[in-house]
Amino acid sequence: MRLERPGWARVLVIAAAVVIAAHGLVHLMGVALLWKLGEPGGLRYADTAPVPGSAAAYLVGGLWLAAAVLFVAAAVLLVAGRSAWRMTALAAVVVSVPVIGLMPSQAVAGLVIDGLVLVLVLVAVSWLRTRKDAVMTALPGPPTASPRLPAADRRR
Repeated sequence: MRLERPGWARVLVIAAAVVIAAHGLVHLMGVALLWKLGEPGGLRYADTAPVPGSAAAYLVGGLWLAAAVLFVAAAVLLVAGRSAWRMTALAAVVVSVPVIGLMPSQAVAGLVIDGLVLVLVLVAVSWLRTRKDAVMTALPGPPTASPRLPAADRRR
């Protein structure tokens, strides 16, 4: 059962999902560059390591692709209200940071976005724990034994 969010919270969720999905789509630029499919934006083959088109570049490009898919999936899960978005986004960051680290001069903004996504996941987990603690404190203690019905009433 999903709780309905107030209007402003829904807007924040959608905005966060757009940023996360856009970051995932930007990872596709790395795939295109490393797999020698083109030089998107300001990215150039000459500034890239590993050498585009090499076996290592195909491997690293595959990691860029995995990060892209994970970020887009996390965004979809977030908008859908599924709790799995947190672990999916965390996995995306874990894959993204090392591959961006290979080209830090070209992807500083990507590291910043990865950091923001990580903070968003941590805030969401913290909020969830706080909410869970509040619900657990509001619940009554263990149930007491219910009175037993007479044998005649139990047969009906």
